[in-house]
Amino acid sequence: AQLRQEETVREALVMLRTDGAAPRLVAYVTPVEGAAAEEAPLRAALLRRLPDYMVPGRIVVLDAFPVTPNGKLDPAALPAPPETQDLVMGPEGETQQAIAAIWCDVLGRTSVGANQNFFDLGGNSLAALRVLNALKTRFPDKTIGVPLLFSHQDVASLAAAIDADAVGTTQVVRLNPRGSRPKLYCFPGLMVNTREYAPLVRRLGPDQPVTGFVCYSLTEEHKSVVSVEDIAARYAAHIRAECAGGSATLLGWSWGGVLAFEAARLLAGEVDIGFVGMLDVCNLDVNFAVGRLADIASADRARLAAQVATWLDRAPMRAEWENLFARMDDTLFTQFLRYVETIGGDLPTDGPGLGSREYELWTFIDNTLLYRRYSMAPFDVPVRVWLAENSVARGLDLVDWSRYSPRVDQVEVIPGVTHREIVDSARFHDSFARSLAKAWDAPRRAALAGAAE
Repeated sequence: AQLRQEETVREALVMLRTDGAAPRLVAYVTPVEGAAAEEAPLRAALLRRLPDYMVPGRIVVLDAFPVTPNGKLDPAALPAPPETQDLVMGPEGETQQAIAAIWCDVLGRTSVGANQNFFDLGGNSLAALRVLNALKTRFPDKTIGVPLLFSHQDVASLAAAIDADAVGTTQVVRLNPRGSRPKLYCFPGLMVNTREYAPLVRRLGPDQPVTGFVCYSLTEEHKSVVSVEDIAARYAAHIRAECAGGSATLLGWSWGGVLAFEAARLLAGEVDIGFVGMLDVCNLDVNFAVGRLADIASADRARLAAQVATWLDRAPMRAEWENLFARMDDTLFTQFLRYVETIGGDLPTDGPGLGSREYELWTFIDNTLLYRRYSMAPFDVPVRVWLAENSVARGLDLVDWSRYSPRVDQVEVIPGVTHREIVDSARFHDSFARSLAKAWDAPRRAALAGAAE
């Protein structure tokens, strides 16, 4: 549907091809008479309007679609995309070859070029975590964190960073390092990274500098985190170093909204915050809400406690779980037992690697402990809110930001999207772009007019 909106395209279809090393989306188009439909500009147009995973890896331009003898489309006759091996450089040196082998294993490919982009080859956030786990095994003497692959998305630059030992544990990814407008800082939800903001960054254009923070639970620093304030202070310190005496906008998705608000409070008087954007920010899972009844019959408690004890004997993250349980009060542990009963089935034992179900569950409960100890203090800062229609319809415990700021300037429900989908929504992207313009363009015009006078 998006391809058909392009003025050079007459017909378009997209199919999943499984005849290569890994399944991939391929688009086929025929051009409008007299027009020249080309792959690169068409992909660029789609990338501005769609999330990465919906953009075909290749777009093949045909004079006409093949048809059967009775005039119907013949999908089997659609050609495979032409190879572009002449544009691909082979990996050179031990580090490049090791990385290419890992990418091939994770992406199901037979070869990877040194100059090919991981995400253009079909990589996604989950695949990136698998790559990083493999990199840590292959290069045990390096401290390799999640931001590495998002800052170095091809084999050659990734190998150069590893060889130069320039990897570290930074929590920052430059989504767009250039631009003259006030900086935008994006705060992630729990167990996600900054790549989810990429479609928004494209919509905002090349003049909007954007920095994303990687979720603390996906970095080595999570082991030393003791509070919500601690996490927010680390993010605020980075913003302060770049923007002290200047201006910035903050945007937080889900759990990230709480961190963005706390960071804004910590930056008061030092950075002019245009507004804090809240993207479908919910309170704790209802199972762990403070004050929720956690009564449980003694027989059920004993049965569930025995189930947890048996599971701990097999859990690779046993030490981490025991530390977590030691920090729980009786009420929270009872709520955890109720949660175990609610989710049903066996508890995961595939940890402790990033991306494992066990690590995700541990992170969720650890995050619950942090959140329960946090009391959000009111703060006078402009707040603009975007909610997913599905979250409102389901009655999720969405944060009422008017309780914390007297300046909630906007509350907009984005139709037809869930909590996960809202960050990809073109309607949200357009609305957020308008909010940025309202926050900065009008004051800037007024300042320029005053200077002229």
